[in-house]
Amino acid sequence: MLENKQTQDSYFSFKLSSVTFSLPVKYVREVFEFEKITPIPNSLDYLKGVMNVRGNVVSIADFRMLFGFECSEDLKGTQIIIMEIPRAGGEKPFPLGIIADSVDVVSPLNLVSAESKAYGITEDKAKFVTAVARRDDEFILVLNPEKILEFIESDVSRAVDLLALGRQI
Repeated sequence: MLENKQTQDSYFSFKLSSVTFSLPVKYVREVFEFEKITPIPNSLDYLKGVMNVRGNVVSIADFRMLFGFECSEDLKGTQIIIMEIPRAGGEKPFPLGIIADSVDVVSPLNLVSAESKAYGITEDKAKFVTAVARRDDEFILVLNPEKILEFIESDVSRAVDLLALGRQI
């Protein structure tokens, strides 16, 4: 892992429950207060549905559920962060909206050496964390959007296969 190192890049920070996460700002396109989401039948629990963003249909994932936090079905007061995640082979970037409890700041981060990248999330989701940063007395988990998208696509594919076999997801 990295020794303590101040980044030159900017990161967009947000909260899920009491844990602060961050994304490289290059992935973040815009942030909305919660708006109506159209549910998708037979979808995975953390995939809340889709919404229209400037004429484009964007899938919305509740990262609070994805990371195993307790969360209310009432989404009033939450934020939706719209990301564009690059894809291999020159395909068009994948738009993904994520639900967060609140958004924080855009700033460089002080990456720190850490033995664990779990810090309040389930160990199986720690693979989505590329680094740990620190701001004052707070640890921040830096996410890798490509790994998250890879997981979601694999999870959706597995769910589709189960549905094709006539099983519930």
